[in-house]
Amino acid sequence: MPQMNFAHFRGAVPRFQNYAAVAEQGVLFITPEADVLPRRYDPFENSEGLLLDVVRAGAAVAGCDAFMDYCLSHKMLPLREIEFWRYGDFFAGNPKDARPLVETLLDFVYRYGLPIWDINCVVHASYPTRYEQRAMAVHSDNDDSGSDIEYLVQYEAMKRACARSKSGAIPVCTLALMLLNFYLQLIEGMDAGHFSVRNTEWTLDFEHNKTPELRAQVYDLTTCINLAYAQLVSGEGKAIRQCKHCQKFFIADDWRAEYCSPRCRGAYNSKMTRKRVKERKLREGQ
Repeated sequence: MPQMNFAHFRGAVPRFQNYAAVAEQGVLFITPEADVLPRRYDPFENSEGLLLDVVRAGAAVAGCDAFMDYCLSHKMLPLREIEFWRYGDFFAGNPKDARPLVETLLDFVYRYGLPIWDINCVVHASYPTRYEQRAMAVHSDNDDSGSDIEYLVQYEAMKRACARSKSGAIPVCTLALMLLNFYLQLIEGMDAGHFSVRNTEWTLDFEHNKTPELRAQVYDLTTCINLAYAQLVSGEGKAIRQCKHCQKFFIADDWRAEYCSPRCRGAYNSKMTRKRVKERKLREGQ
C-alpha cells in the first residue's frame, strides 16, 4: 500500500471578537459576546505557535496549587468535569484564587476560540506527576458512593443547553481539564499517541502524485491541536520541550533536547558548576 501524505490540513474554526467569564447556576462559563457572528480562521497557519500556547495554558492549570488542592480535598478521582457539579465549581466558588488562571484561559480563548463541548463525552484528566502520591493516598481513602444524582441532572441539562446554542459556551472547569490533559500528553507523555479526530472532512487526492495526499478540512479546535501535534512529531520529527534552565517551552528538533538555546545550556552548566564548588567547600569546611 502506498504511503500517505498527511501534510495538507486546513482549519475553519469559529472565533468571536470577545469572550467573557459568566457564572450561571454556580458554575463559571466562558461565553462569546452576544449577537455577533464569529469569523473562521485557520489554526494551522501557525501550528507550532498553537501547540506552544496549548502547553503554556495547560502548564498554568497544572501549576495552580489552589485548583489542585481543591480537587484533592474533594477527592476528585479521576479528575472529571462532572465532579464540579457534584462538589461545587472551584472557579465560581473561589474567585480570588481562581482569577489568575481564569485570565490565562481567557487569553487562550481570545487567541484561538472555544473547543466544542461534546455532549457525548465527559472531559477528564489525570493529576500532574508532582501530585501523584497525594492522589494515590486520596484514592485509597475514597469510599464515597455518590448516590445523589441531582447534580447529574443539572450537568446534563446544562450541557444540552450549550450544545443547542448557536454561539456556544463552555465551563471554565471543562476548558481547564482539556488543556491540562493536552499538557500531560504533550509534555509528560501520558497516553501519548492517542488523540480524537472529529468534525473533519477528509479527501484523498491521487492526481499527478505517486504518493496519495490525504487532506483534511477541520472544524474543531481540539482536532486541530491533535493533528498539529501528530504532524509535528511524525512528519517533522520534532518535539515540544521545556528548557531545563529558563523553563520556557520550545519546539525542539530532537525530543532529547533539554535547552532552548546554547546560551541556556551554558548558563545552566555554569550554575551547576558553582553549586558543586559550593557543596565541596562546605564538605571540606566540616
